[in-house]
Order: sequence, then structure tokens, then C-alpha cells
Amino acid sequence: MRFDTKCDMAFVTVIRKIPDRKLIILFMPLNTSIYLEGINEMPDGKTHEMINAAVLMVAISVLTYLATLRGPVAFASYLNTYTILVFAVAYLFATFFLSPDLDINSKPYRRWGIFKILWWPYKVIFKHRGFSHNLILGPLSIVVNLALIVVPLLLLAGVKMQNLPIDYVLAAIAGMVLSMEVHIISDSFVSRMKDVF
Repeated sequence: MRFDTKCDMAFVTVIRKIPDRKLIILFMPLNTSIYLEGINEMPDGKTHEMINAAVLMVAISVLTYLATLRGPVAFASYLNTYTILVFAVAYLFATFFLSPDLDINSKPYRRWGIFKILWWPYKVIFKHRGFSHNLILGPLSIVVNLALIVVPLLLLAGVKMQNLPIDYVLAAIAGMVLSMEVHIISDSFVSRMKDVF
């Protein structure tokens, strides 16, 4: 059976009972399509952006709640309005500019404009959906490549690295990594759906 689900609601739920298999329930963000029979594509850039936006809303809600606890959660003392804001901005930056798809001529790659040359070595080194889509090596390689670009610029500007607030740096890294992880997991989910159908 083929499902082509496209709607303007916030989320649509597709339920399909497969003989001798579990019930499959998919929650797809606004204005996205999924073809469950003969899935032949990964989510496109717009779909990734919508999925990331939905996850960001949940992440901000959870972090804001944890920031109010202060006791039972070890890292809650580091959470405040500013660290959550840094996390969110870094997450959005990574969604639009630091996708694991920087190894192809993708929207995030093109958004760098004349500065996309900075990502050319990354594009040459990584084969698409190889290491760039590994849950650990993908985000790590992008964050390291970004650090190799940003740190020299900060040093040239006279910024002393030891003066950077560590809680903001960690919040920024966490935001970027989560954004890339969501991208990789959504691609992996679609790949697994191909195997099922």
C-alpha cells in the first residue's frame, strides 16, 4: 500500500498495520511528504529543517524545565536563560549552515556563499552518507572543522581563548551537535523504513 501524506496541519500521523510486523506510527512535520511503499529518497533540506525546528521546540522546553529544578539534575545549575539562548542559536546555525550534507552541493553548503571554500576540504575528504553521517564522527568532524576556521579568526581578533565562558562554549557545541544528530537520525530512520518496505 502506498501512502502519500501531505498536509498543512502541524503534524500528521500515518498508521499502517503490516502483516507479521509491529504497528508503524510516523509523526511527520508540517508540509512534508513520505512514501512508505518504495521509499526512494532521503528527507530533503526543507524536511530536515522542519524536523529540526520541531526538535528544537521540545529541547528548549525540556531545558527550561530542567533549569527550574536546580536539585536532582547535575547540570541544571549551568542552565539559565543565556545558556539556553546560546544553545538555541547554535542549534539553528547548525541546522542551516552545518548539516552533515556539507559534503555535497546542498543548501547548507551553498548558504556559505563565497565562504563555502572553507568547507571544500571537508567536501573532498568525506564521501556522502559515509563518515559524515556517522552519529559520532559526523558531528565531531564538522565541529572540529568549524573550530579550525573560527579559532584562528578569534586569535587574530585578539580574543583570549581562556576568557571565553566555558558554559556558553559547551552550550553552543551541544546545540550544534544535537542539530546534526537529528539530521543523521532522520536519514537513518528513512533508510530503515526502506528496509521494512
